[in-house]
Amino acid sequence: MDFRKIIILLLLLPAAAAAQHITNTLGSFGEFKIKDAAGTYFTLTQNNGYIELSKSLKLQETTNLNTGVIYKGSSSFIHNYKNASNMGNNTFVGINSGNFTLGGGSYTGGSMNSGFGANTLSSLTTGSWNTALGYNCLNANTSGNYNTAIGHFVMSFNTTGSFNLAIGGQTLYNNISGVANVGVGYYALLNNITGGSNTALGTNALENNTSGSDNVAIGKSTLNLNETGFRNTAVGTSSLSNSLGAYNTALGYDAGTNVTTGTNLTLIGNNSEPSSGTTQNQVTLGNNSVTSLRCNVQTITSLSDLRDKKNIVQLSLGLDFIMHLKPRQFNWDRRDWYENNTSDGSKMESEPTAGFIAQELDSAQNKFDAEWLNLVLKDNPDKWEATYGNLLPVVVKAVQELKIENDRLKEENTVLAREIESLKNMEERLAKLEYKLSKTEDTKEIKNAGK
Repeated sequence: MDFRKIIILLLLLPAAAAAQHITNTLGSFGEFKIKDAAGTYFTLTQNNGYIELSKSLKLQETTNLNTGVIYKGSSSFIHNYKNASNMGNNTFVGINSGNFTLGGGSYTGGSMNSGFGANTLSSLTTGSWNTALGYNCLNANTSGNYNTAIGHFVMSFNTTGSFNLAIGGQTLYNNISGVANVGVGYYALLNNITGGSNTALGTNALENNTSGSDNVAIGKSTLNLNETGFRNTAVGTSSLSNSLGAYNTALGYDAGTNVTTGTNLTLIGNNSEPSSGTTQNQVTLGNNSVTSLRCNVQTITSLSDLRDKKNIVQLSLGLDFIMHLKPRQFNWDRRDWYENNTSDGSKMESEPTAGFIAQELDSAQNKFDAEWLNLVLKDNPDKWEATYGNLLPVVVKAVQELKIENDRLKEENTVLAREIESLKNMEERLAKLEYKLSKTEDTKEIKNAGK
């Protein structure tokens, strides 16, 4: 006997008087079961209202809001909606996750999406290959493809942006059409709208970026205020945190924090800073505590090819310029070692050193109308810097002038030596002549005396 047919018959019998309703009332701790001789398939327990299934729950593919959907109250909770003409393979889990209007044909979109969390991917139309995990993730995305968003409110405003990876609360929150961004960390790339190919790893990294592209920010608050700057690389907590410039590279904790609109700056080391926040084309190694630069070679090689130079003439500056320089001995007592930025000698270094004073170098090059020597860097009016290396050609010219003068003096000395030697010879001849004359006179006197 088919036991399942008997159970169905028993269920239908109470409904004979009212065909639209079947009501079964369970007593306290009663159970309603559907089973066969081999086992129980379905159990409803009265005291807790739990339903138990010993087999799988099989639902139809979701093709509309009435088919294959599990609801929580009146809101959809689990479904895999697919357009009748596309490939489907979507998975949506969470209150109002996904929607029931996905379009696109077999290969034009609306497929291979996964949404886990309330409101995830709730606006999708033709977007495909998206993964959203977390409350409101990618909830505005319509046609963006290949996005991965993990965390609450991640990429919430993205509509058409594609190939983005965002992990962390509100990461890439405002992104609309930015492409190929990677954001990992709370508020990373929070305000990005159209910027593309950015990589932000760390809390608040590139937080205020809007349209800047090709930036790399690794570390908490790196490139934090950048909005439109592009092709910057910052590694280290707070590095380039105030930068609005481009083509800058900073490596180290707090490196480049004073950079604003500076461009093409390279900053390496803890708290390394350029001469000013707006300067360009500088390399800074270390902070103001560094006392030595070490390398296996003693000089820096730079471009000096004849083919890259024009208007080549003899250097006009030499010994006269050098004689106006003032080599000094001094002790460092930096203003930035003091909280009020005013040195009072209490932190002065005990050991002296040698060098030049930037203001005196500037005075010398101004006197000779030679500012083009660039001996003094004045990008920061409050902190002048000196470039001693630019003196090398002038020193060489001065040495050459001294050599020429020395050679001239040597030539003159040679001539004088010859003249002196000639005079000595003349003196010797005169002495001999005088001697002969004196002997002749003596002979005459003797002869005259004998007469």
